[in-house]
Amino acid sequence: MSQSLFKRKVIVVSIAVVVGLLHFVTGPRYEGPFPAFVNGYMIDILLPFAMYLVLGVAMIRILRSGIVRGVFVFAIGAITETLQYFGVPIFGRTFDLLDYPMFGVGIGLAVVFERFVLSRFPVGILPPQPSAGEAKR
Repeated sequence: MSQSLFKRKVIVVSIAVVVGLLHFVTGPRYEGPFPAFVNGYMIDILLPFAMYLVLGVAMIRILRSGIVRGVFVFAIGAITETLQYFGVPIFGRTFDLLDYPMFGVGIGLAVVFERFVLSRFPVGILPPQPSAGEAKR
């Protein structure tokens, strides 16, 4: 594993751990600053943010595409939220229509973070594939 890929993974895993810990720290009875935002929307932004970044360091070729990761992460959130609307409590119990745009905000922030911060650590997961002309040699 290249040094830059290792650094990228350390950053992403650290973010994911912090997001996970925040979920436990804030909890449903959070009463600190901005309780309505923290209880209602913060995790809906941070979980897609972290999930998008974690999928970005996976060693699966299709997940190298930001569009694929964004659609996948949004779909997971949307399915979960829609199931809550129908009374199926997966990853929460309260349906909120504003959660859908919050998922998009989280993914958007992850795209910006990846482009401006993580881009300093090139991935280089898979070796380049030989072109058709090189393969014949």
